[in-house]
Amino acid sequence: MGPVEKAIRGSLHEGDILTTPSQDAPFVVGTIDHRGVVLLFGKQRTKTRFSWSVLEGARTQFGHSSWIVIGGRHDVEGNSGTLDGYLKEYVKRNTAAWVASLLEAAGVIEIDRGSPVRIRVLA
Repeated sequence: MGPVEKAIRGSLHEGDILTTPSQDAPFVVGTIDHRGVVLLFGKQRTKTRFSWSVLEGARTQFGHSSWIVIGGRHDVEGNSGTLDGYLKEYVKRNTAAWVASLLEAAGVIEIDRGSPVRIRVLA
């Protein structure tokens, strides 16, 4: 079990409601299991799964950097060097703000809600 999985399992539970950093859009933590985390987006509670390896990779990908732009956009191609760009390698949807909120709630990152919204991995 990696540090991100430990942090999520230790601080979040299925059914927890979180909000995105810039629009305060609510979403639900669905399933937390051996494969990863399922987040439920929007009124329809659209299921989107993130494997533990993807979530752990977000931490290691940006752990050497200071502040990283979330960079979410509604395009299958993400902006290189952003959380969105990293996540779009695995999920071809705009999910960066939701994942950032998940990681913040678990204590893995901090979010600067200025413009643009940025994240920084915590030690």
